Amino acid sequence: WIQSKKKSFTFLFTHAHWDHLQGFPFFTPAFFDDVSIQIYSPRLPGAPAGNLIEKALHAQQCEPFFPAGFPQLRAKISFAEIEPGKPVHIASPSGELKIDSAPVSHPGGCLAYRLEHERRSLVFATDNEPQPSPDSPLVKLAADTDLLVCDGQYNNEEHQQRKGWGHGTPELCLQEAVFARARRLVITHFDPSHSDPTLQAMEDEIKKAPSTRKLPVSFARQGQTIDC
Repeated sequence: WIQSKKKSFTFLFTHAHWDHLQGFPFFTPAFFDDVSIQIYSPRLPGAPAGNLIEKALHAQQCEPFFPAGFPQLRAKISFAEIEPGKPVHIASPSGELKIDSAPVSHPGGCLAYRLEHERRSLVFATDNEPQPSPDSPLVKLAADTDLLVCDGQYNNEEHQQRKGWGHGTPELCLQEAVFARARRLVITHFDPSHSDPTLQAMEDEIKKAPSTRKLPVSFARQGQTIDC
């Protein structure tokens, strides 16, 4: 951020669980008054009135949790909502970005996002327990996408003990990617108990699936960039 001197940022929050919020108080640009930050919050079905992420970010920076309250942030921060079936269009120097969404299976609710730019598309579906079906909301959202990023936290044995927790397996992710005709699948949201060798073994195993001959599958890496 310091090297690029970037002054404008956009955040897309999928839901308000703490592991998706807790980094924001340490986002250095938020403390500078020449920075603009646009934050999009999911409008989840059946959720109470009010911007979910705005309320959650304010709450987590209250004493005694954090010394600098949200009002002390000097950046120009604005909030908006994204609702399934109601795409949002964002202008950028490289052209318009279209953002659509769909609800996914996670306790308390969560949205997956589809980003489209110049005929390229990315679908980000973390915190989802896949229910592979040609008619699932995620499969419809990810139809013919260039890249599907999906939650494959557990191996099959772990998932049997954690059904209903709102996370998937590489195999379930692959089934949804096949239904969606995605061109590439990247698996993320790793379990904290899994070591790098464990993740490598899981990646090696899923790559043995016959459908990966036409659909490239890999595990996400820190700092990774992907050319679609």
